[in-house]
Order: sequence, then structure tokens, then C-alpha cells
Amino acid sequence: MLIELSPVEARLLGSLAEKSLTTREQYPLTFNALLNACNQKTSREPVMNLDTDALGGAVQTLIEKGLVERLQAPGDRVPKFRHNMDRLLNSADPKLIGVMTVLLLRGPQTPGEIKGRTDRLCEFSGTAEVEGLLQALCARPGDPMVVRLPRQAGQKEARYRQLFSGAAPAAPAEAPAAAPAAPDRLALLEKRVEELEAGVKALRARPY
Repeated sequence: MLIELSPVEARLLGSLAEKSLTTREQYPLTFNALLNACNQKTSREPVMNLDTDALGGAVQTLIEKGLVERLQAPGDRVPKFRHNMDRLLNSADPKLIGVMTVLLLRGPQTPGEIKGRTDRLCEFSGTAEVEGLLQALCARPGDPMVVRLPRQAGQKEARYRQLFSGAAPAAPAEAPAAAPAAPDRLALLEKRVEELEAGVKALRARPY
């Protein structure tokens, strides 16, 4: 069963994973550095404006889920935080972690977008390899991690979305039953004329 994440938890975990790969010299992150990473204006969709209370609450719940660790070595003035993304994914595969990181940070994306955005996190041979991994994640028995979204009009590639946060897309609603066909106006008119003719005929047949 997948571990459920709130949108703030997803942003926090994705930010920690990203910074662990792109700014290794500053990782693990202090609370302030983590707040800045979550509220970053680039490489984030949507952009968030979290305050310390919202972030603190998410840090605590992720610690309870075993997905974040709080560290404070002797002599450190403030604690630092690191991720356990491998526990969320049950894997330490860098390609899987790279893909999930950008999906947590930027929402639904095409394989081509994911390929470009994971270049600093891991290495794929091409878009086809990314799509193959995404399809495998969609097809996981019991607990798929990713879902392929319906292709939108004008788009050449389908987008994929992670399933740890947010509800799965609702199944397309069944088409409403066809409304009964409107009665044929000509047939109604003919029937009305027949009724009138019968009435006139009956009147003529009455004795005076």
C-alpha cells in the first residue's frame, strides 16, 4: 500500500531529494534552507508560499512516517534534515528517485519533460527509457506509483502523474442515457387533423 502524502509533504520530500543531488555540499538542509527550497520560484509547480508552521507540521509527519530524519551533530547550532525517499519507493534506484523527485515537485509531465528535468539528478539514455520506467510504475500489481493521464487536445505526448499525493483521476463519467426522441411534429399535426376531421364528421352526422 502506498504511503499517502499531503501536497506540502510531497513538496518537502521532493525538495530534500532534489537538493541532496544538486547541492551536495549544503545537504542535509537546515530548516530555513528547506523552507527556501520548498518556496522556490523555479522548478516548482505550483509555486508555494509556505510559512514555518506549515513546514514544521509537514516535517513532523514525515519524521513519523520514517521518510525524513532530523539530525543534530555535536556542535551544530541548528538541526538538519535529510530524506529517506528509498523508503517511500522501496528502492534506492537513482533513476526511480530522479523521476519521482520531479513528479513530486512539478506535477504531471510528459516523458520528454521528465527526461530534461532529471538531467541533474540521474542519467537516462533517452526519452524512451524514461517512458519505459513510467509504464512499469503504472503497471505495478496492486500499488501503481504513477498513472498515465489522458492525452489532451493538441498534445503529442501523454503526461504522467505520481499517485502518492492527490486522488487518482476519476474515471470518465458514463455517457448519460440518450433522451427520448422528441415526437415527430408532423406526425402530431397529422393526428390532430384526423381528430378534428372525426369531430366535424360526427357533428354533421347528428340529426337536427
